[in-house]
Amino acid sequence: MELKNPMALYICAGVAAVFVILAFINIRFGKKYRGGKKAYLPDYLKKEAMYKTRIVWYTILKYVLIVLIIADILLSGFLMARPYKTESRQLANYNRDIILCMDISTTVDHLNATLIDKLEDLVLELNGERFGIVIFNTSPVLLCPLTNDYQYIIEILEKVKVGLQMRLDFTNGKLIYSDKLLESEAFISNGTLVDNAERGSSIIGDGLAAAALDFYDVEDKPDRSRVIIFSTDNELYGTEIITLPEAGQMCQDRDIIVYGIGTEKMASADRAMMKEVVEDTGGTFYYGEDDDIVENIVAEIRQQMATLDDTQYEIIEYETPEVPFKYLLLSLCLTLLLAFILKV
Repeated sequence: MELKNPMALYICAGVAAVFVILAFINIRFGKKYRGGKKAYLPDYLKKEAMYKTRIVWYTILKYVLIVLIIADILLSGFLMARPYKTESRQLANYNRDIILCMDISTTVDHLNATLIDKLEDLVLELNGERFGIVIFNTSPVLLCPLTNDYQYIIEILEKVKVGLQMRLDFTNGKLIYSDKLLESEAFISNGTLVDNAERGSSIIGDGLAAAALDFYDVEDKPDRSRVIIFSTDNELYGTEIITLPEAGQMCQDRDIIVYGIGTEKMASADRAMMKEVVEDTGGTFYYGEDDDIVENIVAEIRQQMATLDDTQYEIIEYETPEVPFKYLLLSLCLTLLLAFILKV
């Protein structure tokens, strides 16, 4: 235990020392009554056991009172000195950011729906990490900024999953057109088709670059671990502002690790390009849409994320006045009680 203001304790200790000296002088050299006896007391009363007992108790209580007054002074000084202790706390669980970046074009619907279903368990296991969601087609949309409000994240993931599943059911003829379908479709497509007629769709590089830029505090907090879980078929049908390799380089420059997940039917050239971009960031490339495959992919991502070296510590100061305050309160109560008994 340390003191923030030790001078206060030193001053009170000096006051206590002066009090001890004055009390000793008063007891040892105090002036006796001169001019006769204050009150007549027959000598035989001094020999009575009760009288002797009272004198002994009076003397004991007087010294106890002196000790209590000294304790009051010292404890008061200790409290004014503001005692505190320091504690080192590990920040590993609070030092990672994760963004789920999904190609929301219809060719990736099955992969995304399966992926979200498995990622929800991962989100529920988080403990202080921030999680965000970006979707893209022609244009990227930040659907959920980085946050540790996991209930909100789950709600957004559920809405996206419902929209994807309804769109899949409609495509497969299992669902007829309805207002509910329109509403769900709007949630996963609004903002992602800006300039679609001119630029096309599935602009992969722009989507990954947007996710990289949504780590908004890279310069302020360079020591955080940053991860993108990136799902796409890497099948470009439009004009890019940023190519996929350029977006990958952006991730490298920002120390962002990308875990890429491709559809099982993606072209071999697209697969090779995405694999190279992802692995250059230090991440791993996977592909497949089967439930078991995606579950294994998420398990591997979870395991790899757990090995990231992002352990940090912070020193926290806690003021600890509780114990000395309790002792001071007890000491003051006893002091007042003895003062009342001795009629000081």
